[in-house]
Amino acid sequence: MMNIEIPYYEDNTRISNSAIGWFLKKGPRYLRDMLDGKEEGMSAKFLEKGTMIHMYLLQPDEFWHNYMIIDYEKPKTAQQIAFCERYFHSTELLEEDKLLDAYKSAYSGNNMSKDAMLKKAKELQLKFAEYIEFLDKINEELVKGTIPILTIVIERIEENINNHKKAKDLLTNDPGWDCNNEFHINWEATKQGVSCKSLLDRVKIDFVNKKIILIDLKTTADVYNFKHSVEEYDYYRQIAFYILALTWYMSDLGYNIEEFDLEAYIIAIQSNGNNEVRVFNMLNEKELLDRKDLIANALTEISYHYQTGNWDHTREYYEGNGTEELK
Repeated sequence: MMNIEIPYYEDNTRISNSAIGWFLKKGPRYLRDMLDGKEEGMSAKFLEKGTMIHMYLLQPDEFWHNYMIIDYEKPKTAQQIAFCERYFHSTELLEEDKLLDAYKSAYSGNNMSKDAMLKKAKELQLKFAEYIEFLDKINEELVKGTIPILTIVIERIEENINNHKKAKDLLTNDPGWDCNNEFHINWEATKQGVSCKSLLDRVKIDFVNKKIILIDLKTTADVYNFKHSVEEYDYYRQIAFYILALTWYMSDLGYNIEEFDLEAYIIAIQSNGNNEVRVFNMLNEKELLDRKDLIANALTEISYHYQTGNWDHTREYYEGNGTEELK
């Protein structure tokens, strides 16, 4: 039976798809350092919006624990932000002085008259009144670790999902289906003797009619050039790795996955603009077979490094005269 004692992101005793990527792109020493926590992955800033969208769609309880909704207009330019913050923190007692102080601080170097500056300042103060009023609460929430986000982004993504005939279907919990989000599978690559782990965004299993649907969510800056992302991040390898995990999981339950109809999709969500949604079929037999071979070979090499403790160079280096074939 599957044993999960350590949370997915804390378990450095198992190899993930990301770990295989580290090994293939940066070598055994980098993999070892990542597993030991000596290297950093992608920055939180890079992942933040994708994590937010992912959590909203698949882990709503976690989402409301970590995020708060801003349902009013938020300043967009550096000057607007500076004006609001200066106005909020101003120690001036008179309203007119507060407005002028904030405007001069944010828009320094202007040659406007006092009356003209006051007029512009009043317009800004009225436009962002709710934001300024809410700065107190925003600061409190940020201290607690809750991230403020604009409601329009969430509403637009939800609307786009619901209006997309395939995306909505994939994210619906249908009767008769065993539906799991953030599905953690600890599994064994028995041939290579390597312990692995996978965290599937979403999987739907119909044990009666023998169907499995694997779903992964991705955010992208260009949903109409998503093929580039698939190639850059090798999403076919990720899907293949997940299928290997599901194969082990189903076998552990006493089922043969070959007897099930398998589907695999990526729901790609534009991270900016109108947050458009597209669904891509990832069940490309040739691509997935190639990646399964790639994964098997990588795990064989990783197994060698585990067994020997040699992490500074490749296996080819250690077993030869120090020269390596260019691959």
